[in-house]
Amino acid sequence: MGAFRCGSVTAVGMTLLASAVAALILVGPATEASRAQAPVAATVSRVIDGDTIETVLADGRPVTVRLIGIDTPERGECGTDQALGHMEQLALGRNVTLVSDPSQDAVERFGRSLYYVDRDDGLDLGQEMLRAGWADVFVFDQDFQRLSSYRAARSEARDSVAGVWGRCDGDFHRTRADELRERRLSAVAFMRRYYRRISNRKFAAAWGMLVRPLRRKFGPFTTWRAGYRRSLGTSVRSAHARLSGSRAVVAVSLRSRDRDACSGRVVRQYFRGQWTLASRRDSWVAVRVRMRKTGGGTVRLSKSECAPAPAPPAPSPPTNCQGYTPCLPPGGDVDCRGGSGDGPRYVDGPVYVRGDDPYDLDRDGNGVGCQS
Repeated sequence: MGAFRCGSVTAVGMTLLASAVAALILVGPATEASRAQAPVAATVSRVIDGDTIETVLADGRPVTVRLIGIDTPERGECGTDQALGHMEQLALGRNVTLVSDPSQDAVERFGRSLYYVDRDDGLDLGQEMLRAGWADVFVFDQDFQRLSSYRAARSEARDSVAGVWGRCDGDFHRTRADELRERRLSAVAFMRRYYRRISNRKFAAAWGMLVRPLRRKFGPFTTWRAGYRRSLGTSVRSAHARLSGSRAVVAVSLRSRDRDACSGRVVRQYFRGQWTLASRRDSWVAVRVRMRKTGGGTVRLSKSECAPAPAPPAPSPPTNCQGYTPCLPPGGDVDCRGGSGDGPRYVDGPVYVRGDDPYDLDRDGNGVGCQS
């Protein structure tokens, strides 16, 4: 009886174990499959940020959705407003289909439901955010089903420097303070690049950094370029920028070196002023430049500005005329021209004589010699 009971227990135990193993084999796939829910129709009622939306199901229930596979800038980070605006443009008020992924949790830690969101025309909102550059691929714990196509969309945006890739150098979580600081630095770098191009005589490239009305103010390109023909280089001594709306104002101190056209000497000049820059695509363009000279010498740009050479000094008038007018200084004998004297010096009359008359020109003693 005991042996029979033992065998019966053993048989029963084996039967239960086999059933348990079979149950475990069946439970695994069934649990995984249970994560994959049927697509759900909904309408987007509100866009919270670039990767989170609020939807309303057909039965009126609200569902907050965190899009699977993407990450967008948070509030206060670079590109936040643009990501929000792009998602609003894509989704707000549209009919969508919420598609789950069996490889991902149904709900994330903040209680938001995890779905792909496909618009009624078939557009995948997550993929479109990636393609526009306002989202980055986000993998949590394990790969998701659409990972390959999402990475391809991200590469497309990165290669074309779209969205955050251009505006924020691909940093999807750079703060607004960081963004403003970098915009100020980029404004200063733009202005420095202008003077570097001038110093390297890349005038056409520098000219293109000025907005057209400013170029007209400076005159024709050839006239503007001629103003730098004596330049040996311009260095930026100091510069700092402040932002005013979409513009930047750069205060700058400069030192220029020019070769004087007349003396050939190097002349240093010092300037202070302001550049006003406007946004142009992902860079800047100069809309106003105001500079004033604060010190240094004056450079002459052309030979026409040089003073004429001084005339040689006039010879000093003789001081010992021996009483003759015009003056007859001491030297060899002087005779009247056309007379019988043999010189060696001759003078045309009349010659007024005052004094001793060493050359005997006033022979009749009337004070005038060489009268005939």
